[in-house]
Amino acid sequence: MILIGICDDEEVFRAQIRDLCSAFFDAQNQEYGFVEFASGEDVLAYQGEKIHLLFLDIEMPGIDGLEVLGKVRRNERIWRIVFVTSHKELKWETIDLKTLAFLEKPLDRVGVETCIRTVIRENRDNIDISYKTFQGTDHIRLDRIVSVQARGNYVNICFEQDEVPGYDSIKTIEGQTRGTTMIRTHKSYLANLQYVKRVNGDGLLMTNGTVVPIGRKYLPSVKEAYTAFIKSVTIDRVR
Repeated sequence: MILIGICDDEEVFRAQIRDLCSAFFDAQNQEYGFVEFASGEDVLAYQGEKIHLLFLDIEMPGIDGLEVLGKVRRNERIWRIVFVTSHKELKWETIDLKTLAFLEKPLDRVGVETCIRTVIRENRDNIDISYKTFQGTDHIRLDRIVSVQARGNYVNICFEQDEVPGYDSIKTIEGQTRGTTMIRTHKSYLANLQYVKRVNGDGLLMTNGTVVPIGRKYLPSVKEAYTAFIKSVTIDRVR
């Protein structure tokens, strides 16, 4: 199921987004749900299921949309954000790894549907990764993994806030993630492009503040993969 969040202090705009999304999902026979918020404070207090796509108004009383973005960068409950506003000049302030697009009010069907299609594709590609533990085998979703580091006969699987050991080789993890956003950067490292903040010389600066090294022989392929990833997940910002 795709869960859509809608945050706007005016109900009329929430209803417009809801109707556009419902029309698309019903035509595609896709299971979906909505979570609605009337303020930025409501978004920050949210403790429910993962929101795949949040339509977020920029200008709201109290905490506005840009402030919300700054506070949810490391929030796994909100995956992608589409900023909605009447002010075209604010589009450059919304650029972020979580930001999918910038849409002007009143919204049009094509812009909304393009965003939804992108998120459906990302959700489809978000596979389960298995790894061995002392107790047996565990699984973790790809979009939770920031990086993987080889440590002798096991690996450290790193998340935004913590990490877990896996009793597998890095080649085993790489084999499961080939063709996804997880790429090899070094003989001892894999990095998830979803969490790359920028390419920093011979390393990748990740959103959790860590730096994943890039081996010399991997540098061309890493830069190419990162450029292709950015192009694939950032929709034309004005429609």
